[in-house]
Amino acid sequence: MVMIRRLLLISLWTLGILKGYAQTQDVAKQISNIKRDTTYLYAEATMKDLSEAFVGAKAILEMKVGDWIRSQKSNEGVEVCIAKAKDHCFEVNTRRGDYYRAFVYVRKSDIMPVSDKNEVVVFQVSSQGNVSSLRNDTMSEEAPLETKPVIRLTTEEQQMIAIKSFYDVEPYIKNLKSSERLNAYGKYSTMPPDEDCHLFVYDKQGKISALIRKAGDVQYNLNTLKEDNIKNYKNCGAIWFQLK
Repeated sequence: MVMIRRLLLISLWTLGILKGYAQTQDVAKQISNIKRDTTYLYAEATMKDLSEAFVGAKAILEMKVGDWIRSQKSNEGVEVCIAKAKDHCFEVNTRRGDYYRAFVYVRKSDIMPVSDKNEVVVFQVSSQGNVSSLRNDTMSEEAPLETKPVIRLTTEEQQMIAIKSFYDVEPYIKNLKSSERLNAYGKYSTMPPDEDCHLFVYDKQGKISALIRKAGDVQYNLNTLKEDNIKNYKNCGAIWFQLK
């Protein structure tokens, strides 16, 4: 009887593994199909925490939506289309070993410009990279526009902003090194003063406070897409690195 119970438990355990593997394969196939379909825009991020992975993937998707809208030479604001993408975004998740893989996608047809101005939602990004939406019920067409340099993220930088924890920086740096994409890196105190680089700024709890792109004498916060300076982050540490 004991042997039968053990065999039954082993069988159930094996079936559970096979079922989970089959589900993972189905999700992977679904993701592959979406990637091949040009009617979709998509993004993904792999992290230890599923919610953080989705935050990172959605941030990348917003950048891709913005780039796609600009390439279409649309007369509508990019914020309009990003808002539509947020409303129509689909989410899929699976595992990569001990990490979660968050995959998000949206149909291009769901983010085409809208004619109803009341549907506009303005996105504001804080220094921590969190995105919040505000209903724009009254927009002044006569409001002066402030001219600022347009900051565009590279594909590599889109992956960087998905990193939210200091403990995920080391694996990222090691991956750059193993793939021969890393030129140099180190602690903030060793950063070359006259060379361009990127910096992960982190607080005492290990949370990434900012991702800085240092270009000459100018520093940009890639989370907010605005000029910033590492000196604005008191009691924080930083890791600098250079890509080849």
